[in-house]
Order: sequence, then structure tokens, then C-alpha cells
Amino acid sequence: MATLEVKRVFKTFEGLKSDRFYVLDDVDFKISENEFICIIGKSGCGKSTLLNLIAGFTKPDNGEILLDGKAIEGPSAEKGVVFQEHGLFPWRTVKQNVAFGLKLAKRKDADQRADYFVDLVGLTDYKDKYPSSLSGGMAQRVGIARALATDPKLLLMDEPLGALDAMTREKMRVEILDIWQKKKKTIIFVTHSVPEAVYLADRVILLKDGQVKLDQHIELKRPRQVRTEAFQNYVHELEQLLTDCDDNVFSE
Repeated sequence: MATLEVKRVFKTFEGLKSDRFYVLDDVDFKISENEFICIIGKSGCGKSTLLNLIAGFTKPDNGEILLDGKAIEGPSAEKGVVFQEHGLFPWRTVKQNVAFGLKLAKRKDADQRADYFVDLVGLTDYKDKYPSSLSGGMAQRVGIARALATDPKLLLMDEPLGALDAMTREKMRVEILDIWQKKKKTIIFVTHSVPEAVYLADRVILLKDGQVKLDQHIELKRPRQVRTEAFQNYVHELEQLLTDCDDNVFSE
């Protein structure tokens, strides 16, 4: 569990042509422990840049990011990251991929923890298989298990479902929520899809032109029913604020 503070963060474009000087412009918000936060916005609004700053892969030009009151100085085991491309090692089995970070940390219980998290994502029967034999959804589950295995305080997910077909994506949303509820992690989830954000999030943070334009609590009970009027009202409100987005921003 973790509390995250993003305090007046600025990040400039580096070597890119843009009509804006800052990719992130005075971004400021706080996330409490065990919150599920979705960050939405059109391409180029700063979503992935913000996630990379929180992960510690890059540093802000101004401002600071604090995890449990301590400045984030770089990547660490406190932050697990799941990307759209799963990034599994093709020469390692499912279990070996999940155990990789544990082995690096010289955890004596690496094998037991790997078995536990492989089972958590429903892949026990595939633990000795290689990534080439997995579907896209299975591979993403392995990536999630690998990120969770080292027991990070914060789980960062950068469009992890973006490359999946609609049916697999819907199933994975349910599984991600189930894992979140079981493991009580703080999650920041970047997505292009407004319906996906409303389905998953406690709060939706909308970025536009590098700034936080809305920080919206989603006051809907779980499991959420996407066809209800209340659900669709949230979707409509958020989409209205993104009317200048590309036509395919909300595609599933």
C-alpha cells in the first residue's frame, strides 16, 4: 500500500516539435493507499510521461513526486510496472519470468512466491510453458504476476490492455479488479478508453494539454454495470471534455 503525491510537476518536450513547451504543465494531485486511479487523455497529453516519472525512469524538470513521503529518485522494487507490450523473456518459462525479479533480489522464497502469483493469475497449468505458446491475455497476466511478485507498494499500468481483442480485454478488466481487491495495492492505470476508466477506477484523472483538467471520483458500486444510466452519464461527461480527441480514442 502506498500514498503518492505529485507536487507541481513540470516536464518539457525534448527534441520534439510541439505547439506546447511542456508535456506536463504544473501537474498536482495526491493518491491514497489502495486507490485505483485511471489516467485518461488523448495521445500526446502526457499520460505515459507522467507514468514514467512516477516509475522513476525519468525526472521532472520542476516539482517533485513523493512515495510515502520520500522523493522518487529512480526505479525501485517499490514500484511494479506493466506495459502494453508484456516484455516477457522468450527463453524463460512462465514461472521463470514471474520469478525473475525475486531471483535478482536473492529471495529464498522465490520459487514459492512465483508459484503463488502464477496461480493468482490463473496460469498454474501453464507455468512451464514459454511465452510463444501463450495468448495475448495470458502473456499480460504473466506480466501482472511478475510485477506483483516483488510486493511493490505501487502498481503502474501503461495501457496494458490496449493490444488485446475486445473479449479478452473485457475479461482482463475483471481479473485486474479481482487482483486489486485481493492484494490491496495502489494502482495507477493509463488508458485511452473512457468506458474502461469508468469501469475500473475509484477516481479518473483527465489530462489535457499536459494539465489535470478533471479529477473525478466514480461513485458507483462494484461490480459496475456498463449499460446503466449512471455509468453512461460518467462516460458522457468525460467524453465531452475530450471532444477534440481523435475519432479512435474511445475505441475498444
